[in-house]
Amino acid sequence: MAKEIVNINVLKVLIIVCLVSFVFGELIRFSIFGIETKLLDLTVALTFGFWLIYSFLKKRISKTIYAPALIFSIYCLWTLLINLKFLDLNQGIVSFAYLLRWVGYASLFTIVSSFDREFKDTIKSYLIFIGAIIVTAGFIQFTFYQSLRNLFYLGWDEHLYRMFSVFLDPNFAGAFFVLYFLFLLDLIFENLKNKKKLLIYSFLSVCTFLAILLTYSRSAFIMLIVGAVMFFILKRRPIYIVILVFLFVVLTFLLPKAYKTEGTNFLRIVSSEARFDSARLAFNIFKDNPVFGVGFNSYKFARQRYGSKISVTSHADATTDNSYLFILATTGIIGLILYLSIWYKLIKSNKKLSLFIPSTVSIFVGSLFINGLFYSFIMFWVWIVAGIMDNNE
Repeated sequence: MAKEIVNINVLKVLIIVCLVSFVFGELIRFSIFGIETKLLDLTVALTFGFWLIYSFLKKRISKTIYAPALIFSIYCLWTLLINLKFLDLNQGIVSFAYLLRWVGYASLFTIVSSFDREFKDTIKSYLIFIGAIIVTAGFIQFTFYQSLRNLFYLGWDEHLYRMFSVFLDPNFAGAFFVLYFLFLLDLIFENLKNKKKLLIYSFLSVCTFLAILLTYSRSAFIMLIVGAVMFFILKRRPIYIVILVFLFVVLTFLLPKAYKTEGTNFLRIVSSEARFDSARLAFNIFKDNPVFGVGFNSYKFARQRYGSKISVTSHADATTDNSYLFILATTGIIGLILYLSIWYKLIKSNKKLSLFIPSTVSIFVGSLFINGLFYSFIMFWVWIVAGIMDNNE
Protein backbone atom coordinates (compact mmCIF):
# COMPACT_ATOMS: atom_id res chain seq x y z
CA MET A 1 0.00 0.00 0.00
CA ALA A 2 2.79 2.41 0.95
CA LYS A 3 4.61 1.75 -2.31
CA GLU A 4 1.43 2.50 -4.29
CA ILE A 5 1.02 5.86 -2.58
CA VAL A 6 4.68 6.79 -2.76
CA ASN A 7 5.30 7.14 -6.49
CA ILE A 8 7.02 9.43 -8.95
CA ASN A 9 3.81 11.28 -9.83
CA VAL A 10 3.38 12.48 -6.24
CA LEU A 11 6.98 13.70 -6.33
CA LYS A 12 6.21 15.64 -9.51
CA VAL A 13 3.18 17.23 -7.87
CA LEU A 14 5.31 18.28 -4.90
CA ILE A 15 7.82 19.95 -7.22
CA ILE A 16 4.95 21.91 -8.78
CA VAL A 17 3.81 22.91 -5.29
CA CYS A 18 7.34 24.17 -4.60
CA LEU A 19 7.29 26.20 -7.80
CA VAL A 20 3.96 27.76 -6.88
CA SER A 21 5.13 28.58 -3.34
CA PHE A 22 8.18 30.31 -4.84
CA VAL A 23 5.88 33.07 -6.12
CA PHE A 24 5.02 34.16 -2.57
CA GLY A 25 8.65 34.98 -1.77
CA GLU A 26 9.08 36.54 1.66
CA LEU A 27 5.40 37.47 1.93
CA ILE A 28 4.54 34.31 3.86
CA ARG A 29 7.04 33.62 6.63
CA PHE A 30 6.89 32.60 10.26
CA SER A 31 9.09 31.43 13.09
CA ILE A 32 9.22 27.76 14.10
CA PHE A 33 11.11 27.22 17.36
CA GLY A 34 13.14 30.34 16.69
CA ILE A 35 13.91 29.37 13.09
CA GLU A 36 12.78 31.86 10.44
CA THR A 37 10.84 29.82 7.90
CA LYS A 38 9.28 30.71 4.56
CA LEU A 39 6.52 28.90 2.70
CA LEU A 40 9.10 27.75 0.16
CA ASP A 41 11.21 26.24 2.95
CA LEU A 42 8.26 24.14 4.09
CA THR A 43 7.36 22.86 0.62
CA VAL A 44 11.00 22.03 -0.16
CA ALA A 45 11.31 20.20 3.18
CA LEU A 46 8.15 18.22 2.40
CA THR A 47 9.47 17.35 -1.06
CA PHE A 48 12.85 16.33 0.32
CA GLY A 49 11.26 14.12 2.97
CA PHE A 50 8.98 12.45 0.44
CA TRP A 51 11.90 11.87 -1.93
CA LEU A 52 13.86 10.12 0.83
CA ILE A 53 10.91 7.80 1.51
CA TYR A 54 10.38 7.23 -2.22
CA SER A 55 14.04 6.37 -2.77
CA PHE A 56 14.06 3.97 0.20
CA LEU A 57 10.86 2.13 -0.74
CA LYS A 58 11.71 1.90 -4.42
CA LYS A 59 15.35 1.11 -3.64
CA ARG A 60 16.13 3.61 -6.33
CA ILE A 61 18.74 6.03 -5.05
CA SER A 62 19.39 7.86 -8.28
CA LYS A 63 22.82 7.72 -9.87
CA THR A 64 22.64 11.49 -9.93
CA ILE A 65 22.94 11.66 -6.13
CA TYR A 66 25.24 14.57 -6.05
CA ALA A 67 28.46 13.33 -4.44
CA PRO A 68 30.13 16.77 -3.97
CA ALA A 69 27.00 18.12 -2.24
CA LEU A 70 26.78 15.01 -0.06
CA ILE A 71 30.44 15.33 0.97
CA PHE A 72 29.98 19.03 1.72
CA SER A 73 26.87 18.28 3.80
CA ILE A 74 28.67 15.63 5.86
CA TYR A 75 31.60 17.97 6.37
CA CYS A 76 29.25 20.79 7.48
CA LEU A 77 27.71 18.42 10.02
CA TRP A 78 31.20 17.60 11.29
CA THR A 79 32.07 21.29 11.72
CA LEU A 80 28.88 21.77 13.69
CA LEU A 81 29.48 18.75 15.92
CA ILE A 82 33.00 19.79 16.89
CA ASN A 83 31.73 23.27 17.78
CA LEU A 84 28.75 22.16 19.88
CA LYS A 85 30.72 22.95 23.03
CA PHE A 86 30.26 26.63 22.20
CA LEU A 87 26.48 26.31 21.68
CA ASP A 88 23.59 25.62 23.99
CA LEU A 89 20.94 23.05 23.04
CA ASN A 90 18.64 25.51 21.29
CA GLN A 91 21.50 27.09 19.32
CA GLY A 92 22.69 23.66 18.23
CA ILE A 93 19.20 22.70 17.03
CA VAL A 94 18.77 25.97 15.12
CA SER A 95 22.17 25.57 13.44
CA PHE A 96 21.40 21.96 12.49
CA ALA A 97 18.01 23.01 11.10
CA TYR A 98 19.71 25.48 8.76
CA LEU A 99 22.04 22.72 7.58
CA LEU A 100 19.03 20.49 6.89
CA ARG A 101 17.49 23.34 4.92
CA TRP A 102 20.57 23.58 2.71
CA VAL A 103 20.54 19.82 2.15
CA GLY A 104 16.86 19.99 1.22
CA TYR A 105 17.46 22.64 -1.42
CA ALA A 106 20.52 20.83 -2.78
CA SER A 107 18.44 17.64 -3.13
CA LEU A 108 16.32 19.43 -5.73
CA PHE A 109 19.10 18.89 -8.25
CA THR A 110 18.99 15.12 -7.80
CA ILE A 111 15.20 15.07 -7.80
CA VAL A 112 14.72 17.20 -10.92
CA SER A 113 17.56 15.60 -12.88
CA SER A 114 15.87 12.20 -12.43
CA PHE A 115 12.67 13.31 -14.17
CA ASP A 116 11.87 12.58 -17.81
CA ARG A 117 12.48 15.25 -20.45
CA GLU A 118 8.76 15.97 -20.85
CA PHE A 119 8.32 16.90 -17.19
CA LYS A 120 11.55 18.90 -17.22
CA ASP A 121 10.01 20.96 -20.02
CA THR A 122 6.93 21.42 -17.84
CA ILE A 123 9.12 22.73 -15.02
CA LYS A 124 10.77 25.07 -17.50
CA SER A 125 7.37 26.48 -18.45
CA TYR A 126 6.57 27.03 -14.78
CA LEU A 127 9.86 28.89 -14.31
CA ILE A 128 8.95 31.24 -17.16
CA PHE A 129 5.51 31.84 -15.68
CA ILE A 130 6.53 32.39 -12.06
CA GLY A 131 9.34 34.70 -13.14
CA ALA A 132 6.82 36.77 -15.09
CA ILE A 133 4.52 36.92 -12.06
CA ILE A 134 7.33 38.09 -9.77
CA VAL A 135 8.45 40.77 -12.24
CA THR A 136 4.84 41.94 -12.61
CA ALA A 137 4.46 42.00 -8.83
CA GLY A 138 7.59 44.14 -8.74
CA PHE A 139 6.10 46.78 -11.03
CA ILE A 140 2.85 46.80 -9.03
CA GLN A 141 4.84 47.19 -5.80
CA PHE A 142 7.02 49.94 -7.29
CA THR A 143 3.90 51.86 -8.33
CA PHE A 144 1.70 51.49 -5.26
CA TYR A 145 3.94 50.41 -2.37
CA GLN A 146 7.17 52.37 -2.57
CA SER A 147 8.45 51.92 0.97
CA LEU A 148 8.74 49.20 3.61
CA ARG A 149 8.72 51.74 6.42
CA ASN A 150 5.61 50.21 7.97
CA LEU A 151 7.43 46.86 8.25
CA PHE A 152 10.50 48.30 9.92
CA TYR A 153 9.40 46.79 13.24
CA LEU A 154 9.65 43.35 11.62
CA GLY A 155 13.28 43.89 10.70
CA TRP A 156 12.91 45.09 7.11
CA ASP A 157 14.76 48.13 5.78
CA GLU A 158 12.79 50.98 4.23
CA HIS A 159 14.03 50.67 0.60
CA LEU A 160 12.25 53.86 -0.43
CA TYR A 161 11.53 54.20 -4.18
CA ARG A 162 13.16 50.85 -5.00
CA MET A 163 11.68 47.71 -6.52
CA PHE A 164 11.82 44.77 -4.13
CA SER A 165 8.85 42.73 -5.35
CA VAL A 166 7.93 39.67 -3.26
CA PHE A 167 11.44 39.42 -1.76
CA LEU A 168 11.13 42.65 0.27
CA ASP A 169 14.78 43.40 -0.52
CA PRO A 170 15.96 45.11 -3.73
CA ASN A 171 19.37 43.42 -3.73
CA PHE A 172 17.99 39.89 -3.64
CA ALA A 173 15.16 40.88 -5.99
CA GLY A 174 17.78 42.25 -8.38
CA ALA A 175 19.81 39.04 -8.15
CA PHE A 176 16.76 36.97 -9.04
CA PHE A 177 15.82 39.31 -11.88
CA VAL A 178 19.31 38.92 -13.38
CA LEU A 179 19.09 35.12 -13.29
CA TYR A 180 15.62 35.27 -14.83
CA PHE A 181 16.85 37.74 -17.48
CA LEU A 182 19.66 35.36 -18.51
CA PHE A 183 17.14 32.51 -18.56
CA LEU A 184 14.96 34.53 -20.95
CA LEU A 185 17.91 35.46 -23.16
CA ASP A 186 18.65 31.77 -23.62
CA LEU A 187 15.01 31.12 -24.52
CA ILE A 188 15.14 33.91 -27.10
CA PHE A 189 18.11 32.31 -28.85
CA GLU A 190 16.35 28.93 -28.67
CA ASN A 191 13.24 30.28 -30.40
CA LEU A 192 14.54 32.64 -33.08
CA LYS A 193 12.36 30.88 -35.66
CA ASN A 194 9.23 30.84 -33.51
CA LYS A 195 7.81 34.35 -33.84
CA LYS A 196 5.17 33.97 -31.15
CA LYS A 197 7.56 32.69 -28.48
CA LEU A 198 10.23 35.13 -29.61
CA LEU A 199 7.85 38.04 -29.09
CA ILE A 200 6.76 36.81 -25.64
CA TYR A 201 10.29 36.17 -24.38
CA SER A 202 11.58 39.44 -25.80
CA PHE A 203 8.81 41.37 -24.06
CA LEU A 204 9.49 39.59 -20.77
CA SER A 205 13.23 40.23 -21.08
CA VAL A 206 12.68 43.97 -21.64
CA CYS A 207 10.40 44.15 -18.59
CA THR A 208 12.92 42.21 -16.52
CA PHE A 209 15.76 44.46 -17.68
CA LEU A 210 13.79 47.50 -16.52
CA ALA A 211 12.96 45.74 -13.24
CA ILE A 212 16.67 45.22 -12.58
CA LEU A 213 17.31 48.93 -13.07
CA LEU A 214 14.46 49.90 -10.74
CA THR A 215 15.98 47.93 -7.86
CA TYR A 216 18.80 50.51 -7.80
CA SER A 217 20.93 47.62 -6.62
CA ARG A 218 24.59 48.06 -7.52
CA SER A 219 25.31 44.38 -6.94
CA ALA A 220 22.49 43.48 -9.35
CA PHE A 221 23.88 45.92 -11.93
CA ILE A 222 27.29 44.28 -11.73
CA MET A 223 25.67 40.84 -11.99
CA LEU A 224 23.72 41.99 -15.04
CA ILE A 225 26.73 43.32 -16.93
CA VAL A 226 29.00 40.39 -16.05
CA GLY A 227 26.37 37.74 -16.76
CA ALA A 228 25.08 39.27 -20.00
CA VAL A 229 28.58 39.95 -21.36
CA MET A 230 29.55 36.34 -20.63
CA PHE A 231 26.34 35.10 -22.27
CA PHE A 232 26.87 37.08 -25.49
CA ILE A 233 30.53 36.06 -25.64
CA LEU A 234 29.54 32.39 -25.48
CA LYS A 235 26.85 33.03 -28.10
CA ARG A 236 29.41 34.91 -30.23
CA ARG A 237 27.27 38.03 -30.43
CA PRO A 238 29.68 40.85 -29.42
CA ILE A 239 27.50 43.57 -30.96
CA TYR A 240 24.81 42.80 -28.38
CA ILE A 241 27.31 43.61 -25.63
CA VAL A 242 27.71 47.12 -27.02
CA ILE A 243 23.93 47.55 -27.29
CA LEU A 244 23.34 46.28 -23.75
CA VAL A 245 26.00 48.50 -22.17
CA PHE A 246 24.73 51.53 -24.09
CA LEU A 247 21.13 50.96 -22.98
CA PHE A 248 22.25 50.32 -19.42
CA VAL A 249 24.24 53.56 -19.18
CA VAL A 250 21.54 55.70 -20.80
CA LEU A 251 18.61 54.25 -18.86
CA THR A 252 20.48 54.44 -15.56
CA PHE A 253 20.61 58.22 -15.84
CA LEU A 254 16.95 58.38 -16.86
CA LEU A 255 15.67 56.38 -13.89
CA PRO A 256 13.00 58.09 -11.79
CA LYS A 257 14.13 59.07 -8.30
CA ALA A 258 17.80 58.41 -9.15
CA TYR A 259 20.03 60.13 -6.57
CA LYS A 260 16.91 61.48 -4.80
CA THR A 261 17.32 59.31 -1.68
CA GLU A 262 20.13 57.39 -0.01
CA GLY A 263 18.79 54.12 -1.42
CA THR A 264 18.60 55.38 -5.00
CA ASN A 265 21.95 57.15 -4.87
CA PHE A 266 24.44 54.98 -6.76
CA LEU A 267 27.27 56.71 -4.87
CA ARG A 268 25.80 55.88 -1.45
CA ILE A 269 28.34 54.93 1.18
CA VAL A 270 26.21 53.91 4.17
CA SER A 271 25.47 50.44 2.80
CA SER A 272 29.07 50.10 1.62
CA GLU A 273 30.35 50.83 5.12
CA ALA A 274 27.91 48.32 6.59
CA ARG A 275 29.13 45.65 4.16
CA PHE A 276 32.73 46.43 5.03
CA ASP A 277 32.03 46.08 8.76
CA SER A 278 30.18 42.82 8.11
CA ALA A 279 33.08 41.47 6.05
CA ARG A 280 35.64 42.50 8.64
CA LEU A 281 33.82 40.63 11.41
CA ALA A 282 33.43 37.52 9.24
CA PHE A 283 37.13 37.60 8.34
CA ASN A 284 38.11 37.91 12.00
CA ILE A 285 35.97 34.89 12.84
CA PHE A 286 37.58 32.93 10.00
CA LYS A 287 41.06 34.04 11.05
CA ASP A 288 40.49 32.58 14.51
CA ASN A 289 38.90 29.39 13.09
CA PRO A 290 40.67 28.81 9.75
CA VAL A 291 40.36 25.04 9.37
CA PHE A 292 36.86 24.00 10.50
CA GLY A 293 35.19 27.37 11.10
CA VAL A 294 32.64 27.91 13.86
CA GLY A 295 30.20 25.33 12.51
CA PHE A 296 27.55 25.50 9.83
CA ASN A 297 25.33 27.54 10.32
CA SER A 298 26.13 28.89 13.77
CA TYR A 299 27.42 32.21 12.47
CA LYS A 300 24.78 34.20 14.33
CA PHE A 301 25.87 32.75 17.66
CA ALA A 302 29.55 33.21 16.83
CA ARG A 303 28.83 36.89 16.26
CA GLN A 304 27.48 37.11 19.78
CA ARG A 305 30.70 35.62 21.16
CA TYR A 306 32.62 38.30 19.27
CA GLY A 307 30.61 41.05 20.93
CA SER A 308 28.23 41.81 18.07
CA LYS A 309 24.74 42.89 19.06
CA ILE A 310 22.02 40.64 17.67
CA SER A 311 18.60 42.05 16.84
CA VAL A 312 15.61 39.83 17.50
CA THR A 313 13.86 41.02 14.33
CA SER A 314 16.82 41.47 11.97
CA HIS A 315 16.95 39.29 8.85
CA ALA A 316 20.71 39.74 8.41
CA ASP A 317 22.21 38.77 11.76
CA ALA A 318 22.40 35.06 10.93
CA THR A 319 24.82 35.66 8.08
CA THR A 320 27.26 38.07 6.49
CA ASP A 321 26.99 39.97 3.22
CA ASN A 322 29.74 37.97 1.51
CA SER A 323 28.98 34.32 0.73
CA TYR A 324 32.64 33.31 0.61
CA LEU A 325 33.43 34.82 3.98
CA PHE A 326 30.30 33.14 5.31
CA ILE A 327 31.56 29.73 4.16
CA LEU A 328 35.05 30.42 5.47
CA ALA A 329 33.78 31.60 8.85
CA THR A 330 31.41 28.67 9.35
CA THR A 331 33.29 25.78 7.69
CA GLY A 332 36.87 26.99 7.23
CA ILE A 333 39.10 26.76 4.19
CA ILE A 334 38.29 23.07 3.72
CA GLY A 335 34.61 23.91 3.55
CA LEU A 336 35.19 26.53 0.86
CA ILE A 337 37.17 24.06 -1.26
CA LEU A 338 34.45 21.42 -0.92
CA TYR A 339 31.75 23.95 -1.72
CA LEU A 340 33.52 25.15 -4.87
CA SER A 341 33.88 21.53 -5.98
CA ILE A 342 30.08 21.36 -6.07
CA TRP A 343 29.97 24.10 -8.67
CA TYR A 344 32.85 22.61 -10.63
CA LYS A 345 30.95 19.33 -10.97
CA LEU A 346 27.71 21.16 -11.78
CA ILE A 347 29.36 22.93 -14.69
CA LYS A 348 30.95 19.69 -15.93
CA SER A 349 27.61 17.87 -15.92
CA ASN A 350 25.64 20.70 -17.51
CA LYS A 351 24.61 20.47 -21.14
CA LYS A 352 23.62 24.13 -21.50
CA LEU A 353 26.83 25.94 -20.64
CA SER A 354 25.83 29.04 -22.63
CA LEU A 355 23.23 29.69 -19.90
CA PHE A 356 24.67 28.01 -16.84
CA ILE A 357 28.15 29.56 -16.97
CA PRO A 358 26.87 33.18 -17.24
CA SER A 359 24.34 32.49 -14.48
CA THR A 360 27.00 30.94 -12.27
CA VAL A 361 29.51 33.72 -12.88
CA SER A 362 26.91 36.41 -12.21
CA ILE A 363 25.74 34.91 -8.91
CA PHE A 364 29.35 34.31 -7.86
CA VAL A 365 30.14 37.97 -8.50
CA GLY A 366 26.95 39.13 -6.79
CA SER A 367 27.74 36.99 -3.76
CA LEU A 368 30.72 39.22 -3.04
CA PHE A 369 28.14 41.81 -1.91
CA ILE A 370 25.15 39.74 -0.74
CA ASN A 371 24.92 36.21 0.62
CA GLY A 372 23.24 35.09 -2.57
CA LEU A 373 24.69 31.57 -2.62
CA PHE A 374 22.74 30.71 0.54
CA TYR A 375 19.57 32.71 -0.09
CA SER A 376 16.63 30.31 -0.31
CA PHE A 377 15.14 31.63 -3.53
CA ILE A 378 18.47 31.83 -5.34
CA MET A 379 19.35 28.31 -4.20
CA PHE A 380 15.99 27.03 -5.38
CA TRP A 381 16.31 28.62 -8.81
CA VAL A 382 19.90 27.46 -9.35
CA TRP A 383 19.34 23.85 -8.25
CA ILE A 384 16.14 23.53 -10.30
CA VAL A 385 17.72 24.98 -13.46
CA ALA A 386 20.82 22.81 -12.97
CA GLY A 387 18.61 19.74 -12.63
CA ILE A 388 16.74 20.57 -15.83
CA MET A 389 19.99 20.93 -17.76
CA ASP A 390 21.87 18.00 -16.25
CA ASN A 391 23.35 15.52 -18.72
CA ASN A 392 22.31 12.46 -16.71
CA GLU A 393 18.86 11.64 -17.98
